Amino acid sequence: MDKTDIRLNNKNNRIKNFLNKNINSIIFLLLLTVIVTVVTYYRILVQIHIGPVSDTVDFFTNALVFAGQGIGYSDLTRPPFFSFITSLFIRMGYTSINTIFYVDGGLFIFGVIGLFMLLKVKFNDLESFLGGLLYATFPILLTILAVGFSDISSVSFSIWAIYFMVLAVKKDSRFFYLAFPFAMFAFLTRYNNALLIFPIFLYILINKDKVNFKNIILGIVASILVIIPVLIFFNEKFGNIIYTFMNFESTSTVVSGSIESAVYNPNIFFYIQMFPRFVGPQGITIMLIILLGTFLYLVLYFIRNNRDNKKLFEEMRLNKYKLILFFVLGIIFLASFGKIVYMISEILFFIFVYIFYEITKINKFKNLELHLMFFTWFMAFFIFSSVFVIKDNRYFLLMAPPVIYFMILGLHEISNAFNLRIKDRNVIFPVLAIMLTVIIVLSTATQIPNILQANNDKVTTNEQIELASQWFVSYDPNYKNQNIYSDLWPNFSWYLKTNVKPVPIFKNNQTIKDGGVTNNTFNQADSNQYNNYLLTNNADYYLCVRPGLNLTSYNPIKKFGIITIYKKI
Repeated sequence: MDKTDIRLNNKNNRIKNFLNKNINSIIFLLLLTVIVTVVTYYRILVQIHIGPVSDTVDFFTNALVFAGQGIGYSDLTRPPFFSFITSLFIRMGYTSINTIFYVDGGLFIFGVIGLFMLLKVKFNDLESFLGGLLYATFPILLTILAVGFSDISSVSFSIWAIYFMVLAVKKDSRFFYLAFPFAMFAFLTRYNNALLIFPIFLYILINKDKVNFKNIILGIVASILVIIPVLIFFNEKFGNIIYTFMNFESTSTVVSGSIESAVYNPNIFFYIQMFPRFVGPQGITIMLIILLGTFLYLVLYFIRNNRDNKKLFEEMRLNKYKLILFFVLGIIFLASFGKIVYMISEILFFIFVYIFYEITKINKFKNLELHLMFFTWFMAFFIFSSVFVIKDNRYFLLMAPPVIYFMILGLHEISNAFNLRIKDRNVIFPVLAIMLTVIIVLSTATQIPNILQANNDKVTTNEQIELASQWFVSYDPNYKNQNIYSDLWPNFSWYLKTNVKPVPIFKNNQTIKDGGVTNNTFNQADSNQYNNYLLTNNADYYLCVRPGLNLTSYNPIKKFGIITIYKKI
């Protein structure tokens, strides 16, 4: 047998050993992937029927620009990476706007796989499978899935960034070469993912004795190499390499789905109050279980480790200054939450958690650093989203992975606490998993058709926009040389394949650019503001969705449902 055959045999043996060792994980991952793929496929079909919303068009027209097939309209202030990935498929000939729905769905599946792998760091195959399934079927996630927004894909990249970071600490520091670039992908997909620096830095700081800082630096360098082409592009387009990073609101403010969207909302408890609606019946069930599970986890740990607890309290006595600082910071954080700049709250909480670790590490809580990292991950986005006055239901998605972690942790602990065994096997968690899977299947089977029903108005609006666009092209074949304005400028830009300019909302002597107006009645003073805006900008046509406007300088020439086409007199 020559050397080539020996190497081949060794390789085959390694593959067989890997498969034998990980066969259960492979089976659960394949099952999870198949289920999630089926759910995603049907959600995509629903979205194709609904059609695109304005944000979808913005991301897709940006992708056309990146693919060298721009139509004259784009919004390059949006994070570029989601559109860049979509542009790769456009270059392969998939130029339908449906492409972005499939890309969104594909990146979602990629994220679910990553979450399974991340949960496997702490939990067994069944627990990780259930965690992935829970995440994939959260009502808020199904609402946003395949709409063509960047939210879900940014979470997917965040999951993989955290996973590679944990591997870099626990297995091999060279995984930092992937962790930091994936964190950069998450940032370039949604800018407020810059907050990932808090859980990443905390985990590295806690495990500073286990990591190779040279590999951390090389990982950071790799992430810088990722962003350099983006900075060059922004400099060419805007003359400022950080222009689009200066406003988180540019990541989009419109939402589609059966759950209402909020725009301006200073309520710092919004995401707590809405939590049951975000996670659905399966999440509500686990909420009840997790409270008991977490309580038992702490109580049983202290009971089982009384000797170490005495050591812990002795350590606390010796570290009384840290303990005082811990409580002072906690009080300052709670008292100032929502009243100061969010970044100060982020830093206060980061220090608070790290001091907690320093006080309790002597007791060697198992997986304490992992728990604190996930908690910091959740709080980083909870603090930002709660303090930020522009709120949207889908911002909860950024908190979803750590929520899943603690849900599974609660189920895991309560399962171990009761420890009901049949043939030397604890059956509590499998029973809970079966019960929750039934709830998940029923909830998902109900919600996807409901999403279509809840969006019937968008189906009708897209049909009317398409009909209006077809008529308009025939009415004025020279329309691409005209100055066209619209309230739904991204949608009309796509259907007309030209640059349609925006018209803000004028109401009660105010100019509103970000939507959020629920009362669509306009008086003559409002109409005069619309009229003056169009005249000032020398608009030739106004493709309007505002009912009841009386424009003195523009005549209505055609109407399609809610769409009225005005032409300058």
